[in-house]
Amino acid sequence: MLHQTKGIVLNRIQYGETSLIVHVYTEKFGRQAYMVKGSRSKKSKSKSNLFRPFFLLEMEVYHKEGKNIQSLKEVRLTETLNNLFFDIEKSTMVLFLTEVLSKVLREEEANQELFVFLYNCIRYLDLCEDSIQNFHLYFLTKLTRFLGFYPQLNWSDKYSVFDMDNGRFVEEVNSHAHCLGKQESETLYSLFNTSIDDLNEIKINSKELDLVLRGVLNFYALQSQGFSSLKSLAVIRELFE
Repeated sequence: MLHQTKGIVLNRIQYGETSLIVHVYTEKFGRQAYMVKGSRSKKSKSKSNLFRPFFLLEMEVYHKEGKNIQSLKEVRLTETLNNLFFDIEKSTMVLFLTEVLSKVLREEEANQELFVFLYNCIRYLDLCEDSIQNFHLYFLTKLTRFLGFYPQLNWSDKYSVFDMDNGRFVEEVNSHAHCLGKQESETLYSLFNTSIDDLNEIKINSKELDLVLRGVLNFYALQSQGFSSLKSLAVIRELFE
């Protein structure tokens, strides 16, 4: 059956000499893989440019439940996102975040709130003229709400270290190997509580940024089965050193 749906490109891989398999998070069907035949041929080269990470698409697709790779009839951009790919910081951010999403978005079912969150974050990142140094931390903390392991935000002077095993703040005397330090825990609490408009009010130096990022990724690894090391982690850490 033919359907229309919006989609967010996660990644693509070459298939054969001229085709692509594109992984897309769709508004109507959740994460799906689509075969794009002939997209890398000389005649259709422009078509392959539609399938870059975080491109926002309007799609006409053939969908069959239980099928591993779906078919795509028509596709176009819903809007042009120039800054994501001509700005080195933003393009690096896209590389990192799409790798994370490719690992954690596994369910083939619709989640309207998650789709809207991703769509709005992508548009914000493209249009933002301020520093994006904290954006990936904001994105990762807010994403946990949709992945089922949003933590208990019980931070206080007494409960001042973040327990990554249990997703809550504990007393320093109860800290263990999977706890963040006090300063990083307070920063993490601020990130969970902030709005995107106030994100740059949180001041983080490069050393703390790295510690908080490693803590958040460890939290993901402890809470999300199969979440493994990220190839793009070294690149984004170097970017904000």
